[in-house]
Amino acid sequence: MKVGIIARRLVGKPFGIGRYIQYLLKYWDRIAEPGDSFVLYTPKPLARESVPDSSSFRCEVVGPDVQGIVWESLVLPLRIGPVDVLFGPSYTVPLAYRGRMVVATHSVNEAQRGTHPWWYKLTYTPWYRASARRAERVIVPSRSTLHDVQRYYGVPEDRIDVVLEGVDESFQPVGDADLLRRTRQKYFGSDRPYILFVGKQSQRRNIPNLIAAFGVLKRRHGIPHGLLLMGPNVLGLPLEALAREHGVADSVVQLDESFPDHRGIIPVYAAADLYAYPSAYDGFSLTLVEAMACGVPAVTVHRAAVSEIADGCALMVEEPTAEALAGAMARVLMDPELRAALRAKGLERARALQWEQTARGTLNVLRRVAEEARA
Repeated sequence: MKVGIIARRLVGKPFGIGRYIQYLLKYWDRIAEPGDSFVLYTPKPLARESVPDSSSFRCEVVGPDVQGIVWESLVLPLRIGPVDVLFGPSYTVPLAYRGRMVVATHSVNEAQRGTHPWWYKLTYTPWYRASARRAERVIVPSRSTLHDVQRYYGVPEDRIDVVLEGVDESFQPVGDADLLRRTRQKYFGSDRPYILFVGKQSQRRNIPNLIAAFGVLKRRHGIPHGLLLMGPNVLGLPLEALAREHGVADSVVQLDESFPDHRGIIPVYAAADLYAYPSAYDGFSLTLVEAMACGVPAVTVHRAAVSEIADGCALMVEEPTAEALAGAMARVLMDPELRAALRAKGLERARALQWEQTARGTLNVLRRVAEEARA
């Protein structure tokens, strides 16, 4: 089987979908059958570490490098070589391409009001919907997303495959106390405990409410913790002003740190006392599962796929308000028995969500589509 992969999300820092692609490639290198090959189409050359060092994987730079939707819609279809199936790992496929395609739809964020600006439904939503309808199969990471793809994109259930995403085998608790101490010192200048959020500070992630909740927590309980926001501030949120407003200007740190290898973030998770994930909507959350795999108790919101991932394994609030988040975080930080129970349940859940299963399930869908084409 020869698979073409739209890999433009591997260009630059591999957040979110970029890491999803990297982990698929890593495990496909292990489990692919003899004769399987993969061609990665990108608008720019990729870093060497982004692709397995194997003859089964080949990168093909397709120029010119223009804006994403233009490149994928107009440039790429003219340059795709003979492949059995083309895989769009990031919501979209080139609608003009006449071959067989599979698309991964990780979430339908517009299903939740307020998760995106008004223009999103006039731009991305039509493209995502058309891609899901055009592809032979749609891969989703949860039952929640399956229902949303049916409802909002009009794709029948018999064309949708649920393939749970997961966590890499390297994400585990860290027993090196000196490494954990150095990690806390690195971000706060002293051996200070902290609460952690990892991800893009996008609209649906409710970072302003998290900062407000952290301020409530500090005022009511006098905790010594800092708040570490690890990821790009894509909306240009006034984080410093928000921290000053809530009286925590000296305790909030936001960094867009780039790790040469994603495993570098493991001590950042492991050194945290609590993982806070106040997202209003998700089709899945890689960072939530990574935090649980590192033994960090979590507070999150009882919404969409997060409920499927972490119900009973994290402390959930019904609404991501400052009061609700502050109350939940206080419960976890102040109750050692609850914290220990969440840690144990989170570790157990993470063990059931492994990337090799994700890679195998995804490859099986691609193989089925390729075999249907040959038949």
